[in-house]
Amino acid sequence: MSAIPRERRSAWSLAILLGVVVTVTLQIFSGIAMGLGWMSLLAFHIEDGMAAALFILLEWLWLTGTRPGRRALGHLFPTVGQRWRAAGRQCRDIFLNRPTPALNTIVEGAFLLIATLAVLLGLLLAFTALPARFPLLLAGHRALAGLLALLWIIHLLLALHAALGRRAAARRC
Repeated sequence: MSAIPRERRSAWSLAILLGVVVTVTLQIFSGIAMGLGWMSLLAFHIEDGMAAALFILLEWLWLTGTRPGRRALGHLFPTVGQRWRAAGRQCRDIFLNRPTPALNTIVEGAFLLIATLAVLLGLLLAFTALPARFPLLLAGHRALAGLLALLWIIHLLLALHAALGRRAAARRC
């Protein structure tokens, strides 16, 4: 996704990524607002959730259906122990004030996975009679939304940290 340094995404895949980011961000904030009593946002939350589902589906199709997407998928969900060890080193580097773009990529993978699950549960809640019969679905949706908000904040902080590290390195040159 956005922190992958290997190659640039096409304009279409960037538009899809932007759609994911905007719709999921709106989901997070409208969900928080509804939790604070603004239930009038429910219709917007559902409609935006359907748009988020579409963009997430398109993102998964891009990731699995194109060569650059499959390369990106390998960065989002590392399977090689070496990549996980590198992520551990990058966690350490955060405290040493060094940029950490690959760790940010792993957070993006977790974000996409949790967003996918949250949207699927949201669609089940919106379009079936399951919420009345299975109140755990709503609790699961809310828990995933909370985790998604946390990952959103972590991703933002890691991106800022990496940008500030690059800026400081550029000043030294």
